[in-house]
Amino acid sequence: MPAEGIELLVMTAGALAFAVVFVRPAVRTRTMVSGAGGLVGAAAIVAAPTLDLVVFVLLALGVLHASVTGGRSFAVRLRPPLLAAAMISIALVLIRVQGPDVLDRFAAVGIGAALAAAVGLLPYIHLFDPDEDVAASPFAWLAFIGPVLAAVLVARAQGLLSADAWTALGGILIGLGVLNMVWGTVAAWFCGEVAEAWRYSFIADWGLVLCGFGLTILDGSRGAFLALFGIVLCRLPLYLVYRSAPVDRGTAERPINLVVAAALAGSAPFAGFAARILLLRGATQLYWPLALVLAIAMLLWLPSSLRLGRSVGLPRGRRAVGVALVLALNVAAGLYPLPILSAAHL
Repeated sequence: MPAEGIELLVMTAGALAFAVVFVRPAVRTRTMVSGAGGLVGAAAIVAAPTLDLVVFVLLALGVLHASVTGGRSFAVRLRPPLLAAAMISIALVLIRVQGPDVLDRFAAVGIGAALAAAVGLLPYIHLFDPDEDVAASPFAWLAFIGPVLAAVLVARAQGLLSADAWTALGGILIGLGVLNMVWGTVAAWFCGEVAEAWRYSFIADWGLVLCGFGLTILDGSRGAFLALFGIVLCRLPLYLVYRSAPVDRGTAERPINLVVAAALAGSAPFAGFAARILLLRGATQLYWPLALVLAIAMLLWLPSSLRLGRSVGLPRGRRAVGVALVLALNVAAGLYPLPILSAAHL
């Protein structure tokens, strides 16, 4: 059982607890009911001893999520997890059949594509309805189930793929990671809807995660885990705060919350900064031009983060307490990430 999967499961429970305590009742009730089911499904993914069982759990979670009342149809919401489960199944068949080594490489392609399809990353971005409830929207995969699934899928795949296929999977993940980083940050900057900007910002953070997993060295895994930490316990809670704001959220009159913007951009001393340093150090060890590409791409977070900081504004009351706790937690993780990484055996 991957230790990092257990740690991410605890984080998702913390994100659910945040929604229960610090957001409005209209958001809180729906998130609590649907989030509890997602938490059970995420726990089943961590507990599954083989990828075969992970496929069945993924299908069950897809049906459960597609059944939640929302703006998109059942078939549209079921399609991505169904596609991901099919690609993992094909990859498992290719791994187990007797044949040339190229079959293992095709299996690596299937696993990388399955991860992107399940989470909702390029080239398999989920259809999005800005007015849909958080529990019924693609955010359930981007920020709640996806991190646990990614940790377990990568850990299980490492034990099944040959050395050459594992290297090929790393290259695929790095390519997908850079693509999602650039696309997500630029789209979050220029898209019209603020809710869309939030969705693309999650995709950009997932680009960091994929690059970290693709580096296939310890610093890369550490950076990926801290980036997942930022998704679950920084970006998701702040998005819930944005969703629980009054109806005029995101208007140009709102002041920019510079502290929130700094946390979302991965600036020091927040956890995102530590994740970026680890990723750059790992990329330098592996192939230094890649580190240059990552460093340039990381600068693209600033404009979109300022936009998202404006959408949060200056919260008051219980929401202000929640934002303060989220920021304090991320500062602690950024200044001293070793306990978190040690707990995940990284």
